[in-house]
Amino acid sequence: MKSPLVVAAGGAASLVVVAVVLAVRTASSGSPGPAIMEHSAPKRQSIHAAPAGDTAALNADVVRRLPRALANELLPDGRCGMVIFLKADCDCSKGFAEMVSALAPHLQPHAACTAVIEGTVAEADAFVAATGLAIPYIAQLDSRLAQEWGVRKAGCFALVEPDGVVETVWSGVSRQGFRDLAERIGVEPTLPDELLNDVPGAATAGCPLVYGDPVSPASHPSPETSP
Repeated sequence: MKSPLVVAAGGAASLVVVAVVLAVRTASSGSPGPAIMEHSAPKRQSIHAAPAGDTAALNADVVRRLPRALANELLPDGRCGMVIFLKADCDCSKGFAEMVSALAPHLQPHAACTAVIEGTVAEADAFVAATGLAIPYIAQLDSRLAQEWGVRKAGCFALVEPDGVVETVWSGVSRQGFRDLAERIGVEPTLPDELLNDVPGAATAGCPLVYGDPVSPASHPSPETSP
């Protein structure tokens, strides 16, 4: 049997017409596009597709964990945790903040969600006010936690077990990454497609984080939380 897209009469011109009709149908109906679109690169130049090697490096056979002082604050009630890294002076981080805020009502019943924002407390407060970030956050001017975990870019996020051990780190925000997170923490039903439509298909990271000098875990400050 011939493929329904192969038209004997009209040749290539007919194929073009079919492709246009399918594209218009997808755009007008809101139906998902072809599978290749699910993993398409970001459209804004301020955000960047994360190299595939970043995921492997972030999940190498090394034990990562929250320092005890931070674990007591970020994992207060026996739930696992989701930590996302953002940057106060980074436009792409503003978009990431809006994405995670939209998903937070579905994630927070299952995981304690926290943003680690590179910047001063005042800069982080201004960032939160501008973006409406809806999860607790901490400000770290020197990105000390990111440095300890080997995270180099805004947009990376991690799942942390209740004992503070990092289970998985994603190299950037993506629809599949958030679906994976939701499945791991037991979100039922799954995350709504209308919210995920605003998330890049390809794993997408933002601006580089700037490390400071290595510090003792005991010196981590208590988190500043959003209202």
